Amino acid sequence: MPAAIFKAEIDFSNGASFDPALVLDDPATPLDVAILGTAAADIVDITDFVTQCYIKRAFNRSSDSFIGGSAKIVFVDQTGQFNPANTSSSLFGKIKPMRKIRMTATFNSVTYSLGSFYVQEWNYQSPTGFDPAYVTLNCVDGFQLLNLTTITSVSGGTAGQTTAQRVSSLLDSGNWPGGMREISTTATTTVQADNGNSRSLLAALQELEQSEAGALYVDQRGFVKFMSRTDIITDSGSTSTKFSDVPLSGDITYQKVEFDISDYQLINKATVTPAGLSGQTASDTTSIDDYFQHSRVRSGIMQTEADALNQAQMIIASRKEQGVDIQLNSLTIDAYSQEDPARVTAALELDIFDPIEVTQTLPAGNVVSDSVIAGVQYQITPNSFFVTFSCAQPFAIGFLLDSAVDGVLDQDILSY
Repeated sequence: MPAAIFKAEIDFSNGASFDPALVLDDPATPLDVAILGTAAADIVDITDFVTQCYIKRAFNRSSDSFIGGSAKIVFVDQTGQFNPANTSSSLFGKIKPMRKIRMTATFNSVTYSLGSFYVQEWNYQSPTGFDPAYVTLNCVDGFQLLNLTTITSVSGGTAGQTTAQRVSSLLDSGNWPGGMREISTTATTTVQADNGNSRSLLAALQELEQSEAGALYVDQRGFVKFMSRTDIITDSGSTSTKFSDVPLSGDITYQKVEFDISDYQLINKATVTPAGLSGQTASDTTSIDDYFQHSRVRSGIMQTEADALNQAQMIIASRKEQGVDIQLNSLTIDAYSQEDPARVTAALELDIFDPIEVTQTLPAGNVVSDSVIAGVQYQITPNSFFVTFSCAQPFAIGFLLDSAVDGVLDQDILSY
């Protein structure tokens, strides 16, 4: 029996939320439990029919921002219930694009969210004869909905709002459910008045991500999450989860690890130019002499040149030496076997911006690498369950007292 019990469910009701929508006079959707919506949940469990599932939430190292999550799930339709042309099916007329699907895993009586998505494409392959059909679902997360929503003027989008306040105003303008957002309380960079231009809601939110030097992504629950740079520094500087390729070392064992030495994230000259301002530039001559110039130009709507300069200086401090050390690219963990409960828990519990430490045993001696999780992938079949964490260095760095990762004298710096 596998250690982690996988589950996949499709909700055929409309609206963004998977949870039961609040429907008037329906006792199944009580106040304080349900979220406002237009229809009650209509959930079908497909777990027993799934042959493979692939989930990905990722960070783009080239653009230094998160990209939309995706999922692909394949399952068997033995009865024709999911055949969209079957008028006898209880699902006839319900198989439409943008229906909701979520995946979870349960271990030691704890249920972990793996992803919450929207079905962008139903691919129904029906062979001849009495062979079962295969259904392939290609899924996207809430970034797709944000990208397809066009906004102009933003209610409350006045000068002096913090990035957190503006994110709330934008999500309100796009009618994103209030119960499906997690916005940092420490995102305090003040921004300019909204310009009222026509653009996608996603583009407007990502402009705030740049202004804050924070993070915007859809988490495993399907919530839009906006983190401040302070949040990132705090999370990435917390106690690392330790992995090793030596069994019985006291650290968690892993399946596979990938390293590289590259200049993908190297930046030694950064220019930050807020809208309507002249902009500020920071650079590091020593790094430029060693690696040639690796420049980055960023925009934003922060109010002051001081914030622009502080951000440029933080970018240089975090990225000027990216080519010096071996960089941890990814770590893969086997969550199927029950032989190491700590490994299964780590595979399901760790998430974006959690710090990890990996020890690799080599003939010439051990190599210890510290990194931060920037993306998560799950590859699941009835007989396997692999979790891969991709890693990257965030812009936001700072000095944290008592932190072994971000509290090193003469190495780590104070953030703005």
